[in-house]
Formats: sequence, C-alpha cells, structure tokens
Amino acid sequence: MMYEIKLPLRINKKGQNLKNMRYLFALGLGLFFTLSISGQDCTDYHQFHCTYGDYTFYYSRQSKSALFARGQTSQFQIIAYGGEDYYIAVCAHRKFGDIQFKILEDNAARSVIYDNATDDYSTSIIFANDVTRNLIIEITVPDLTAGQEKDRRCVGVVVQFRKFEERKVKR
Repeated sequence: MMYEIKLPLRINKKGQNLKNMRYLFALGLGLFFTLSISGQDCTDYHQFHCTYGDYTFYYSRQSKSALFARGQTSQFQIIAYGGEDYYIAVCAHRKFGDIQFKILEDNAARSVIYDNATDDYSTSIIFANDVTRNLIIEITVPDLTAGQEKDRRCVGVVVQFRKFEERKVKR
C-alpha cells in the first residue's frame, strides 16, 4: 500500500518564487565569498612556521595556532607534567614584529614564571618541570604604530616535551 502526500504549492503568476530563489542564491553566494576572503585559516600554522626543539623532544597536541590582530592578548592553558622538560616556541608573521609571551602559574596569584620581554623577545624556551601543574601561556601582539596596517595574521605556539633523567647530585 502506497501513500501519497500532497502539499499545497503556491505559484505566483508573476514568477515571484523564482525571483526569491535567485535572490537567496545570490545572497548566499555573496556571503560565502565574503567570509572566505576575509577569514584566514590558522589551524596548522604552528606546524609549518614555528621552530622545533631538537630530535629528543616529542610534539605535544597542546600546540595551537590562532588569528590575532595588532594589540591583541590571548591566553591558553597547558598541563605540564612532572618529570619532563618542555620546549615552547612562538611564531608569527614578521610584520607583527616581536611577539611577547609569558608563562604563568594557573593559580589565584597568577605568578609569572617566564616573560620573554626580559629575555630580548626570545621566540623559544626550554625548562624542566618537577611537579605536574597547570600553566597559562599568554601571547601579546604589539600595538599598531604609525604606517602599519590593521591586518590580522596567524600566531602559532609549539609545545614539545621529553622525559628528563634523574639528575644525580655529587656530594
């Protein structure tokens, strides 16, 4: 047994439905091209533009990339496990200039563990971590100065780790 459902179909004698469909199609197409032109995909920027540590470090999936504007500051959290050395590198388009990054303790005090502004804006750091803790990486892109564009560009952060061997203290 087969059932047939009939829906009322209104057709305007002047062809109004066809005009509406053309208008919606043109609007959707225009919106698609506008978003694709103004948007920039930064998903894997860090994988192809940042420097990596030596071969003893393993890539961490805590690495990230994001789209930044001049003067923008952003933070993201990582977990640094005890008994591991960490390599963290920040990279961005050269038009952004010196990128500042800080490593903060994720607690109420938010104490600064490292600030590359005090290290001549170094783009990477290696540090040993004895206990597991939550850290915040804060990235700041310099403000717009005279003659610079108001553009948005990708910034990447590579996080790598390796187990460190027990350090023997000579007595």
